[in-house]
Amino acid sequence: NRYLISNTTTGQILARSANGTLSVFKSGISPAPYGLEILGNRVYACCSGFIKGFNLQTGAQEFNLNLGANFLNGITTDGIGNLFATDFNGYKIYRIKPSSNSFNIMVSNLSQKPNGICYDQANNRLVFVNWGSNAPIKSLSLSDSLVSTLTSTNLGNCDGIVWNGLDSWYVTVWTGQKVMKFDANFVAGPILVANALSSPADIDYNEEGDTLAIPNSGNNTLTFIGLPAIVNVDCGLLPLQVIDSEITFEGTVLSFGDSVLRVPLLNSSGLGFAYPLARLSVIGDLPSGMAFGNNQEAFNVFASAWNPDSIAVAEFYFTVSESIPLNTQLSFELDITNLTPSSADTCFFSQTFSVNLNPDNTVGIKHQEETGFNIYPNPCHEKLIFTSTDQVAFSTIEVHSVTGQLHMHKHVLTDSVLDVSELPEGLYFISALKNNVLVQRKFIKN
Repeated sequence: NRYLISNTTTGQILARSANGTLSVFKSGISPAPYGLEILGNRVYACCSGFIKGFNLQTGAQEFNLNLGANFLNGITTDGIGNLFATDFNGYKIYRIKPSSNSFNIMVSNLSQKPNGICYDQANNRLVFVNWGSNAPIKSLSLSDSLVSTLTSTNLGNCDGIVWNGLDSWYVTVWTGQKVMKFDANFVAGPILVANALSSPADIDYNEEGDTLAIPNSGNNTLTFIGLPAIVNVDCGLLPLQVIDSEITFEGTVLSFGDSVLRVPLLNSSGLGFAYPLARLSVIGDLPSGMAFGNNQEAFNVFASAWNPDSIAVAEFYFTVSESIPLNTQLSFELDITNLTPSSADTCFFSQTFSVNLNPDNTVGIKHQEETGFNIYPNPCHEKLIFTSTDQVAFSTIEVHSVTGQLHMHKHVLTDSVLDVSELPEGLYFISALKNNVLVQRKFIKN
């Protein structure tokens, strides 16, 4: 619930709280930090030819890798272990693997100075802007390292670029001191979003507040720009329903994925929608050997016409190269948008679900009401209490974070107390086995 900002003049990383209070997150950084990116429990900084990593809780430096670069400036992550950084003066782009303390050069001898960079998961590529006059926006394919020009521009000295996860790219531009907006495919635009800035640098997008955050390197200020909001519509205003009991994962033979997750969607809103869009975002890690198909975590049309009281099926494709273990649970967030002509023109529906990718027919999954199983208080701070209407013991219980990390594995009896005081604040998933029934619940640690 904060922003982190590099201050190259003082060699610091600052923290700005939700109420606007500034504090020093880390000082004494040398060489001075430029681009920042969070991966796991660290914030990584471009520091001349080095990538340095600092613990998000303590600020302690935990990573220091010399790439031998000239001037590392922009940085991004794929969220699964890789960082990518631009070498502004070296005309290169690097890939860094913090887990193995290693790196490699993805591309060299670029024709212009690469600056801000952003990972585009849906297209398996990096999108980066460039310095100089008439600066093009380019991409670097992660499958074959091919560099392509996405669009030519008449913009001068582009610094940062960010994707809003839905339909727009935003670019900071020093010539004219402005922010420009491009559509998802760089066909329409650019459109002026803001001007009168001061050397606007690496831009960030806050999804929760639908806000652009822009550091002005020319006058040491931050500019926040609220965008036309995607409204998180209350289900009472726009009732839509995922048919939870009929979510299925099946092996298929398709050109862009050999397995498919099908999610039936009931339009109970009383409104008709044309070309609604759905997106799936996995919570945690996919099983080994399993990967998204071509439409990974992008919005995709799931019906040409979604009429009132009709069911449409959103399909998400995966490739599976090895067997999925029995009773592997996949938790995911489902987002639905493009729901015109509802009363909220750009409304946005979001819920979280789980599916068993490879169910064992001897083990069932039941909800709290069916098992008489409960946990309280929720949210909790120190002690989580388990209750049950029967006296059958839980054989095992596991607690995972939303990123899939296992925090606890215990043998727990009914009416037991679980100490969660050492867990960091956040959302957690509990999986408990009782009478060959896998019971799952969520709780918040505060």
